Amino acid sequence: QKDLKRMLGFSGVAHAGFILFGLLTFQITGYSNALYYIAAYVIMNLACFLVICMVSKDGENVMISDLSGLNKRSPLLAITLLIGLFSLAGIPPFVGFTGKFMLLVGALKQDYLIPVILAAINTAIAIYYYLSVVRIAYCTDEENTTPIKIGYASSILCLIFIAVIIIMGVFPSTFLQIASETIQVIM
Repeated sequence: QKDLKRMLGFSGVAHAGFILFGLLTFQITGYSNALYYIAAYVIMNLACFLVICMVSKDGENVMISDLSGLNKRSPLLAITLLIGLFSLAGIPPFVGFTGKFMLLVGALKQDYLIPVILAAINTAIAIYYYLSVVRIAYCTDEENTTPIKIGYASSILCLIFIAVIIIMGVFPSTFLQIASETIQVIM
């Protein structure tokens, strides 16, 4: 896939599959893990789409090749994209890893061995796609070295997304408690 938005859209299907692992357990813990992962997925995608909006010229689609040399043109956007994609890929210590791990462990406790193995294989394949985008942003040189100017509000949003992705991944207990209380109120 050459279009970054389309790649993220297709990845949403796989992430929806992870959410289903929480629903398969038919337990409050599984539902809480699914809700936690939904919140994590929203934050991870918002971080990536913020970068897409900032890189896009006049609302055009951003091709993966448009990210060439992003780390030199805008280091903050590059690190935001890196952390968002690493988290979507399920690389520790980010929230994507923590959420996937909890969902897969919950499904494994319910004896869903084959689906868990297939999900782990899918995650390994997805890492290649996410890291190829990071490679282009960090390891290729762009002929156009014009810096990308981002406003104060966008800079603050980048920092907030980075912090939330890391904090939710490293300290999930508070967020899981909120998710659990929410599920108990619903049920």
